[in-house]
Amino acid sequence: MTGVKSKWWAGLIILLLVIGIIGCSGQAEETTENKASAPAVTEEQPATSEAETQVISTVNGDVEIPVNPQRIVTQGYLADFLALGVKPVGAPDYELESPYVLDLVEGVADIGRIDGGSVEKILALQPDLIVTVGGDEKLNEQYRKIAPTLIIPYGTYDNVHEEITAFGEIINKQKEAKDWLSQFEVKVKAAKDSIQGLVKEGTTFSNFSLFGKEWYINGDGVNRGGQAIYQQLGLKAPDIVQKELIDQDKDTVAISEEKLADYAGDYIFLDLSNGGSLDEGSAVWSSLDAVKNNRVFKLDGERFWPYDPLAVEAQVQEIADMIKERFGKTEN
Repeated sequence: MTGVKSKWWAGLIILLLVIGIIGCSGQAEETTENKASAPAVTEEQPATSEAETQVISTVNGDVEIPVNPQRIVTQGYLADFLALGVKPVGAPDYELESPYVLDLVEGVADIGRIDGGSVEKILALQPDLIVTVGGDEKLNEQYRKIAPTLIIPYGTYDNVHEEITAFGEIINKQKEAKDWLSQFEVKVKAAKDSIQGLVKEGTTFSNFSLFGKEWYINGDGVNRGGQAIYQQLGLKAPDIVQKELIDQDKDTVAISEEKLADYAGDYIFLDLSNGGSLDEGSAVWSSLDAVKNNRVFKLDGERFWPYDPLAVEAQVQEIADMIKERFGKTEN
């Protein structure tokens, strides 16, 4: 398991470095940009044969793709296809090792990372569609020579409903998308009901990451279970997090350690990543009320780095279980 986990962390870190979602510039404050426009179906023909195509409008222009692609290679969206009952022919190793898809990926080829070595592996799979986060335009050009290529930048989606609905349109699985979302809503409601009345009204929850030596505050998007915590379970963020991140549609903001108290809620979810080592005796950290009152939930990075719909579905229940464990036994 140690070897798998190391490859999983390495893959995710390389992906983040390639697409520039998190920088380690050392500045006191740094924010992600607002989300890219999501791809949209602009023209579609009746799905009567595999040869027919549809046109998808993307941030890089219109792309003509098969209505019913049969051999999909994906970089960044493996779980979306699996959720809709479609098994791609190839995906990167770090996606294949996500704990949420391990029992679903038999037969999916490992295409390595988003680098030059992936091109030959993708070519050998003879795909009729490539869907990628597309961090390297030189690679994207090579992919386009192999098959129609949809570039959906990291962070385009930070809402399960929008994401699954979009992929249902892209691969002509609209019914499957609706069915999946219906069962997702049932599971979310059950998780919310299970913690109803346990959390006092007005109680706030922060989501912190120590990425290497940099501190980040996470909003309700793709970072460290943010969607499960805030969007799905409806836990309350501190006012400053609500105003500076959630209301501004920002996934994360980098801050100095000295400002942690400004963003700290009554409870803190904490992620340590990329070699982040917490000094629990530091004056700033130990002064936080949530720390002094033992109100810190430590997140398992292997389970809270993924941000796809299957991951969010599972994280909703895991966060609910944390709340029940803490509030059911020690808070009442």
